[in-house]
Amino acid sequence: MHVPSSELWGDALPDYFPTILQQFHNSVAKYPENTALVCTHQEPDLYGIASSKHNLDANDEDNAYLRWTFTHLKTGVDRLKAGLESLGVQRGTAIVTLLPNCAEFALTWWAAMELGAVMAPLDPRRLSNASEVSHMVKTIIEATNNAAPVIIAFRHEYLDAEDLQSAELPPLPELKDASILFTSGSTSLPKGVLRSHPLQAALTYRNFNGPGYDTLPGDLWCSVAPNSHSVGTSSLIAPMLLGAGIVYAGATFSAEKTAEALLHERCTHILLVPAMVNLIAEQIGHRTQALPKLKAVMLAASPPTRKNLQTCFEVLGARGVCIRYGSTEGVACITNITSDAGKLVGSGDQLSVGRPVPGAGVKICRPNGTGTVRPALPPGTPGEIHYCGPLSHPTIYIGQEDTEDVCYVDRDGHRWFVTGDEGVIDQSGRLFIVGRLKDMIIRGGENISPAAIEARLADNAALASTSIQVVGQPNPISGETPIAIIDGNSDVKAVAAEIHRTILSCMGPMWIPQEVIHLSQLGLDDWPRTSVGKIHKTTLRELLHERYCSWKDHEATNTVYNSNRLWDANRLRKELLGIWASAIGLDEDSLPLSTPISEFADSLTVARVRGQIKRGIPGLEMISAHDILDDDTLSGQIETIMGKLSGNKSLRSETEDRNDHPPTVAADMVHTVAQPNNLEPTRQIVTETISRHGFTWEDVAGVFPAHNFVDELSRNGVLNSAKFQNAYITKTETKPERVKRAFEAMLRENHILPSFLVWHHSGLDSDVALHVTLKPSEAVYEHVLQDGGSVDTVDELQELASAHPHPEWTLFPGILFRVLIYNVKSTGTVGFIISVSHGVMDATYLARFQSDLDQALDGAIPQALRPHVSYKLWAESYYSFRQSPQAVASVRWHTSYLNGLHDNLLKAQWPPVPERGPFDASGSRYGLGARYSFEAPYLATLRKQYPQISVPIIVKAALALFNVYQTGHDHAIFSNVQAGRTAWPFMPESFSNDSKWGLFDEATDVAGPLLQSVTNLVKVLRDESVIDMLHRLQADQQGLTQHAHAPWPDIEKALNKANESTALSRDHRGLIRKIFTTQIFNWIPGMGAQVAGLREPFANFKILKSVTRWQVGLIIRAGVGGVKSDKIFLHLFGDGLEDAQMDDMARK
Repeated sequence: MHVPSSELWGDALPDYFPTILQQFHNSVAKYPENTALVCTHQEPDLYGIASSKHNLDANDEDNAYLRWTFTHLKTGVDRLKAGLESLGVQRGTAIVTLLPNCAEFALTWWAAMELGAVMAPLDPRRLSNASEVSHMVKTIIEATNNAAPVIIAFRHEYLDAEDLQSAELPPLPELKDASILFTSGSTSLPKGVLRSHPLQAALTYRNFNGPGYDTLPGDLWCSVAPNSHSVGTSSLIAPMLLGAGIVYAGATFSAEKTAEALLHERCTHILLVPAMVNLIAEQIGHRTQALPKLKAVMLAASPPTRKNLQTCFEVLGARGVCIRYGSTEGVACITNITSDAGKLVGSGDQLSVGRPVPGAGVKICRPNGTGTVRPALPPGTPGEIHYCGPLSHPTIYIGQEDTEDVCYVDRDGHRWFVTGDEGVIDQSGRLFIVGRLKDMIIRGGENISPAAIEARLADNAALASTSIQVVGQPNPISGETPIAIIDGNSDVKAVAAEIHRTILSCMGPMWIPQEVIHLSQLGLDDWPRTSVGKIHKTTLRELLHERYCSWKDHEATNTVYNSNRLWDANRLRKELLGIWASAIGLDEDSLPLSTPISEFADSLTVARVRGQIKRGIPGLEMISAHDILDDDTLSGQIETIMGKLSGNKSLRSETEDRNDHPPTVAADMVHTVAQPNNLEPTRQIVTETISRHGFTWEDVAGVFPAHNFVDELSRNGVLNSAKFQNAYITKTETKPERVKRAFEAMLRENHILPSFLVWHHSGLDSDVALHVTLKPSEAVYEHVLQDGGSVDTVDELQELASAHPHPEWTLFPGILFRVLIYNVKSTGTVGFIISVSHGVMDATYLARFQSDLDQALDGAIPQALRPHVSYKLWAESYYSFRQSPQAVASVRWHTSYLNGLHDNLLKAQWPPVPERGPFDASGSRYGLGARYSFEAPYLATLRKQYPQISVPIIVKAALALFNVYQTGHDHAIFSNVQAGRTAWPFMPESFSNDSKWGLFDEATDVAGPLLQSVTNLVKVLRDESVIDMLHRLQADQQGLTQHAHAPWPDIEKALNKANESTALSRDHRGLIRKIFTTQIFNWIPGMGAQVAGLREPFANFKILKSVTRWQVGLIIRAGVGGVKSDKIFLHLFGDGLEDAQMDDMARK
């Protein structure tokens, strides 16, 4: 079945079907002796109504609990009906129940149906929340024309709740033949939803008797959901309409009692929340009896997993399973019962929730749509689920007019409910739930209502002047944690302490916000609101997610930083206190040091703390849960942890060089150690170059060789074309002088930026370009950091990244880093334009440099920043080891891999490279390129089956095939860039494996450009399977990564020598650079998140625009994203194709 758009409709409802009450009466008449109700927790002679014997074992003493036939049930219903009539209950009267799952609820439900009363079941557990109960009772009264309700409670004390009282409300039209259910209150107080009896009949029709269900008279449904939930009421009604009964295995859910009921009562059907499956399975696994005899298990309320389905079959003994998606508002989609779980599985191992029930429709639309025309998205595109149900009430919620963010009527008269859930409909017409767009927080599988937390805080007079919103934020341990956002001028620390105290005392550790932040920390001046003035929590959630991504980046950077620091007792104690303060949302000074941890933190909080300690403090990577006991005090825990580190050798602290003098002898520079005659020529070329900018030899901090990539691409101007020109705007900073001082603090830890790159074709090694760094000084800062004046708007500032007022800046030989600082009139804040050469910057280092600048702008200025690993150390190591045995081995690997390169180049090279004149620094002739994304639905399945094949290899294989398609040749040739930071180049194994030094194991925090590029020669074999090709490319990639640092000239010389040995005359000099300037493949981790529009993760500034204009025929930047990491993102640019050609290529 092909679906042209993401819109589905269920089968048509019949023109007529009996009412629910008629169907119930029919069951009583046709099946009077069939079991209608079993309550394993209630007396068998309740209210003097005798119970029937167990059909399977009449002598079983354990059978001594309530078991009523339809005759018994109808007798009880008639008695209760008469009693309620004597109290004045009539058609339209509200009957409010505060009952667990019990016989009284079943009696009350059917008596209310007989009377035409309005049934309104409430959860007794909500009585502790006075505001919720008061709101719900008032809503019920409002819906029933202000008539006093009848309240039926299981316990007398329930009636003592102070808010179970009426309120003065305006009269409404008379309501009859309906029930009232309440939503969970995920974004506000619970909302009342009317369920008319015809609507309930429509929802029930075929809902429990569809294909595969086989619900027959005499069957037994085990009901475990609370009766105040829509699933709980449905599982009471539907079986009885078919002559089947229900089993309540306790007043509330108990895995043990449910397992006992399934086995003892031989239940045939059960409706479960997925989280219950394993709990029941554990209880059944402890028993020696046979498995239950379930015909079917229905899973509802949250998405199940394939493991849940497997457990249903293997442990619960189910012959079939189905999945239901629904809501209190009347949403209902369901799959057929199946014995083959594979039939429910879609791409990425997601499980389908089937199709809408008869008479209903569902479609997938863009979130936050407006108006009456909201078209369905194409199949396979995730979006917001909109639902059109049968026989709906005039408004979705009692007492609330429908707004367009809740409900709308389209041009065909269909009334659509906006669910707030995200879903996707596949090509075969099956609905899949992707996730939530609404605000309920799920922490460790537990639902946390932000509204419930907010209600508690609203009752606190000390917080009356502060508006507080609670929103979920991702967390790697618990899934999500609540974060409290406040506005106003209140002291954040004081408010955080009061929030912590209030929630801990009133609700418990699980509900405590992990952090309290001010609205301004999200870059907002006021709450984001909907068109009707309601605070838009989706926006807050998105901003928190971006902030979380920033925190992850900071944590990754901080891990490198911490590994390079000296850890004394004071530093360790401060770090531990900081981790705990962050975890529970308190200031360090307010931490309860002498209180048992279990009193203010639950197990998930402790697990989060342990994870941060393992990642953030060197030497504690293997800390166990036993070392962080929740019954210990915080002081005791800190002492335990400090004891574990006692005697450990701290890691070295690696900083940039602090030379007071320029190189004076040959031994001061690695390239002159063996060639002392080059000392004076070096001094001459350096002095000649830097003197043009007013500097002398005395200003030089260091001179050292550039690594191969920079050396090869600098002298012919390729890297000139690739300089970064970025525009930034600060969020709150208003003083340009403070921004300048922050840049100075950043530059003191990043010496390579304000530097030069020089080379000489006589007197020096012509194959070596030299970095020249300058000593930090006011003269350097004045030269590099310049006042740009003012601009009117942010847009004007942004455009300066494309149309820089000084396009000649940062071209070789330098100076290679310059900044223009501006006042932005429209915001009153400071902006700046950075121009920096690719010879001193790559994308990975750019992120670290920006983090340094962000830190420098935060707090007191100037300030000392964390040190980085010296780029001079890395570059000199590269130069010193470039002829080592390890380097020779790398060159040999490439020589073997690239065998036949010259023979294939002319035929395989693509796209055609244009004639390039002098580099145009203005970029006026450079196109915009093309951006494209597409779904790859089977990517997750492929990766699961072949986990050793990475996603970049799959995309690279596609690129190779496209190249072959374009050229008609059987080889593809292109470059791909490597970050070059997984290991120090050419290090002996003994160096890289000696973890106690932590110096040569990886190069993540080296303060400079480490980018490398490797040449790919891919042969496409017509008789090779796709999987075999992917395995081959994956193996090649391992070698390309391992040997990425091999110098290009050495590879080309080795290829020439290899050709000489075969009597072939092939000159490979310059070929690798030629290939690089033709086509580059660049895999970008995190590109999917970037394309999705997330803001840059910096607290003090925002990146407005980033411009680079490589003189390369075609660059393919690729990444993966999407909810299931199955969406490929492409960005194509270069000077070899027109924009339209690149767009066509991306689509192909």
